[in-house]
Amino acid sequence: MFWNWQPILPQRLRSSINASTYSTVDRIDSLEESMKALDDTRLRRLGRSLSYRARAGEPTDELLIETFAATREAGRRTLGMRHYDVQLLAGIALVHGSIVEMQTGEGKTLVATLPLMLYALAGRGAHLATVNDYLAKRDAEWMQPIFKALGLTVGIVESEMDFDTRRNAYAKDVTYGTAKEFGFDFLKDRLMQRELKEGRINLGATLMGEARSGDSKLLQRPYWFVLVDEADNVLIDEARTPLIISSPDGEMGEREQRKAALFHFACKLADTMVQDVHYEYDPQKRSAELLGVGRSTVRASIRPRLVDSVSMLELYDSVELALRGKIAFIRDRHYVVRDKKDEPGQEIVIIDEFTGRIAEGRSWRDGLHQAVEAKEGLEVKTGRGGHAARITIQDLFA
Repeated sequence: MFWNWQPILPQRLRSSINASTYSTVDRIDSLEESMKALDDTRLRRLGRSLSYRARAGEPTDELLIETFAATREAGRRTLGMRHYDVQLLAGIALVHGSIVEMQTGEGKTLVATLPLMLYALAGRGAHLATVNDYLAKRDAEWMQPIFKALGLTVGIVESEMDFDTRRNAYAKDVTYGTAKEFGFDFLKDRLMQRELKEGRINLGATLMGEARSGDSKLLQRPYWFVLVDEADNVLIDEARTPLIISSPDGEMGEREQRKAALFHFACKLADTMVQDVHYEYDPQKRSAELLGVGRSTVRASIRPRLVDSVSMLELYDSVELALRGKIAFIRDRHYVVRDKKDEPGQEIVIIDEFTGRIAEGRSWRDGLHQAVEAKEGLEVKTGRGGHAARITIQDLFA
């Protein structure tokens, strides 16, 4: 399922496929023989001519027929893959801002080249956002000859890329990557801009992986066109999971030490409790609520010195959070414990529930990350509670 993000209002698919749309396909078909007659040099020259017209401000609707016809010929010539008429219809629907559902084997990877080519002509960058690095790399390398035949460049954004390689990928005419990588790079750029505005470069430079504190380069250009693959998964299934960049940990003062002690104490209390006796657990909401017996256990507990001034209400909340971390988040399924890269000790690293890959730089919010750290017997970093930046995929493409 594809969804086109561009500055126009989405429409229903059936409202985008009408008599006019079929007429457009007929006009594309009428150019097929003339496109076949072009040699490779003249086909590339046509691509450059279309790009010049797009950059000069000619509307995409006026470029669509020639661009789709040229893209179809490039696919036939370079990959032996000719766009069928029904695939042209899907491409037109995407250009008009519709959601298009295609079954496995119906050629959505090939269909994507049509709107990507059309919007990439303007020189402002066209993105395809998919669900994992493997698909992004596979599709980019597979479809690259089509874009190259018309004089356009293709880049791939992958999770392990350094700053310069990543920035170069965004500078290409067409960029393939995951929605999450696009989102995190967007956040990094916003942080860099904020640091520059405030005259502080350290945090932005650290997140960019830059050693030079004065380097003000940004990763991305402003978004112009994004085609979202697996739109139902990206925009609906993952709606509840924001992209978050956490603030770096600072030194622990007395206040932070009290918070850390509270998480460890709550975790010890949670370990003594039995479900449906001391607390109730809701698997749908991933939430735990203390029952009367559980609250009595908390009240009767002997608190360490650093926790003795904590209110009973805060202690209840902390124990419920510890129960949630204990039950709902499973090691090697939702997170891993690994050695820190730059300092002694171990840390919690989240596993992306959708891709199954390590989600570098992400943390759970509202104290949950610290609760899991306490559960695993690690040092609790209360400074991690601060978020330097956050956004949802929906907001990113809104």
